[in-house]
Amino acid sequence: MAGTTVVSHFALGALRRIQVDWVADAADGSVPNTVLPSIEGNIVALETNPGATAPTDNYDIALNDAEGVDKLAGAGQNRDTANTEQAGVVFASTSVPVPVDGEALTLAISGNAVNSATGRVLIYYVPAGVAG
Repeated sequence: MAGTTVVSHFALGALRRIQVDWVADAADGSVPNTVLPSIEGNIVALETNPGATAPTDNYDIALNDAEGVDKLAGAGQNRDTANTEQAGVVFASTSVPVPVDGEALTLAISGNAVNSATGRVLIYYVPAGVAG
């Protein structure tokens, strides 16, 4: 069975959340890259939750723009195989959130070798023009 992703988009007051539930391929553990709904504003946090069939420890998540820049600024690297983790998304050595201008972004999950592994990725952002 090929890997799959299911994407949901939620409004939580002034905060927005994109949720991606994923299942790795049954033969090779890969997860398909997924184009997400448009984000315009500031990405503020990433949360990852390994599923019942946990992925490889220290698997990686990136949110790439058309130029291949990771808009998570490295916050999705080395995710845990057993625990839910949350990380702020800011430019390196600052407390400045990462802005996104409505471009198409692709979620990429790599470093997993567990066949049929499952997980959830939550991306929180504040829309442009909303005070955070």
